[in-house]
Amino acid sequence: MEAVQDDMDQELLPLFMEEAGELYPQIGNTLRAWRERSADALLARKLQRTLHTLKGSARMAGAMHVGELVHQMEAQATASGMQQSTAFWDELQNQYDHIGKMIALLRTDIAVEGSAAATDENTEQRVPFASISKRLYRIVRQTGKELGKKAYLELRGTEVQLERNVLEKMTAPFEHLLRNAIAHGLEDPHQRESAGKPPVGDIRLSLRRENKEAVFEFMDDGSGLDVDGLRRKAVQMGLLQADEIASDGQVMQLIFAPGLSTATAVTTISGRGVGMDVVRSEIAALGGRIAVLSKRGEGTCFIIRLPLIHANESDISLNGQKL
Repeated sequence: MEAVQDDMDQELLPLFMEEAGELYPQIGNTLRAWRERSADALLARKLQRTLHTLKGSARMAGAMHVGELVHQMEAQATASGMQQSTAFWDELQNQYDHIGKMIALLRTDIAVEGSAAATDENTEQRVPFASISKRLYRIVRQTGKELGKKAYLELRGTEVQLERNVLEKMTAPFEHLLRNAIAHGLEDPHQRESAGKPPVGDIRLSLRRENKEAVFEFMDDGSGLDVDGLRRKAVQMGLLQADEIASDGQVMQLIFAPGLSTATAVTTISGRGVGMDVVRSEIAALGGRIAVLSKRGEGTCFIIRLPLIHANESDISLNGQKL
């Protein structure tokens, strides 16, 4: 295995530790339940989804070592035909324990910094969309380098301000969508040139106010969704009947169904379908919704809508003024 190096983002690391504190016990509980009921496919998928979420959160914060350990456990959990093997379960348990030790070490190392960061968060309630731009650009550079692809990220509406907690909770979905766009949306440079496209792919993430909603549009100019592949997978999973009539638009929305993916292997890069149900859940937790549009050969667009009003306050402002 190629060695990985941590590249911690000090602003996001405390958020990862908070999320890890919730997800790690869930992984342990699900692992124990699955071992007792090894034929339960729902428990297997639940474990894989939770591991996938923890992996993405670790990578987002730059805790690459933890992310790699979680990726290895995720790959082990998807190994087919081995659930009855004692070695299979022992390896999963060893991996789980190792991840726990690494999270505990991180928590010890950043205790002081985490407390300072929490104090800073309480002193500023609103931040511009631009405040996470450095992180988003970094994800694009990192993912493109890993996959040998080139991409240009354009951010629009960066002057718009959101409540800090809302923007922080949206960072993980944005990261997932960026990785998806590069890994499974954008073609490699040679394929793009053959299709008459520039070798560098375009990704655009914009934010605007529309009535009483904050609207994010996430677009790429890649190959678009494989609707036929999604349809076949949906039939295999029982989400569609073989003779059921469903429009391409309806089939596209099925990428948000748990476990639906046309990917053939687990990789360190997020895949469309694997984890997209988590993206939708995170957005729904904020009272929002997400939809997808795509045209084969031209690209994909995700539209995210969040309500502007939570409790008694507006969640959005422009140049410091509430809208």
